[in-house]
Amino acid sequence: MRKHVTTLVGSCLVVIAASATADDNLRISGFASLVGGTTLDGDGYWARLPDAAGQYATGWDFQTESRVGLQGIYTIDKKLSLTGQLMIRGVNDFEPQMEWLYATYRVTPDASVTAGRIRLPVYHYSDYMDVGIAYPWLRVPSDAYSLALTNIHGVSFNYNLDWDVGTTSFKFYTGQQHTDPNKLITAIEQYKTEQLYDDSGKYRGVRDIRTTKDYEDLKGIVVDTQIDWFNVRLSYLTGKEKFTYYAEGAGSTPLFGGAWADTRFIDVSVSADYGSIFAIAEYNDYDNIYSSWFTSLVYRTGNWSPYVFYSDFKGVLRFIAPGGVTAGFEDGVTGSLDDKYHSIGIGVRYNLNPRTAIKAEITDFTDEGDAAVFIDKDRDGNSDATAFAVSLDIAF
Repeated sequence: MRKHVTTLVGSCLVVIAASATADDNLRISGFASLVGGTTLDGDGYWARLPDAAGQYATGWDFQTESRVGLQGIYTIDKKLSLTGQLMIRGVNDFEPQMEWLYATYRVTPDASVTAGRIRLPVYHYSDYMDVGIAYPWLRVPSDAYSLALTNIHGVSFNYNLDWDVGTTSFKFYTGQQHTDPNKLITAIEQYKTEQLYDDSGKYRGVRDIRTTKDYEDLKGIVVDTQIDWFNVRLSYLTGKEKFTYYAEGAGSTPLFGGAWADTRFIDVSVSADYGSIFAIAEYNDYDNIYSSWFTSLVYRTGNWSPYVFYSDFKGVLRFIAPGGVTAGFEDGVTGSLDDKYHSIGIGVRYNLNPRTAIKAEITDFTDEGDAAVFIDKDRDGNSDATAFAVSLDIAF
């Protein structure tokens, strides 16, 4: 049924797009990224993107990160508009899905209210992390963009303050979301504890477990200040969440989880865009789950933008023994961290024109934790890898 609905929505948007020129109140725009990657060293590389995208095991893969987005904004009157965004992702077998659908009411030129299915605005690049043409890297440094929730059903109040030296935008929002399955968390748990091997010790896949995550009473604020070439952004989110883990073949009976817990997420970013130099640092803390950060330097010269970045992720769990799951489990207080890794990346972007760019990136991934991050053929908990990827990003 879901496939039929999303296909119908996609067909409707195609019809709408075809008639856009006949209606001045309707604006259609879009973007696309064709991404191909491979592993140069290691058993495989996983960028840990939403929907479990970004997995590269053997050979070249042009599906897992490739995507197309189509956005329509219909202006009902001077104050009210309706926005919808359809995404077609390779990781979801290119099945169309309506990810955004919300109404916006402009109270004043500087204040507005938005209600519907909206993007969760916790990160610096939350609003356009899917739009490859909007940032210099091949992908946003994913070690620091690991939250397993990207969209919510909610309401936001937005206010823009223009002062003499700069501008500040405020966003207050509330909402909820149910994810079943939560594809990112499910894949994380599969590679951490559910990898399968045959009698000779050869890797043969992962168990078909399922995880869900519910989010309720989410309340957040974003303060984004721009002063000439300098930007600082603060994000704070609180709420309740419920995680549930279902073993393979367990049906509706969970193996563990199911209890509500308070949650908090904080993100801070500082960036400078001065002349030919762009620099950014972003840090976030997911209370009792993980902390992560990245920093990057980009140099623009003509149509070329070479860049370098460093990103880091550190979880809080301490149960898996050094050497991986086969080495057993250790004390949850004094043990070493299950999830701890970092990435160093170098790459380049070349602008073919203002709306088209090609990119190439090499990422060196170092796994310092006890649990495997991705495919672990040696069963030692080590998922070190070196990966190479290229992309073609366009906006239309």
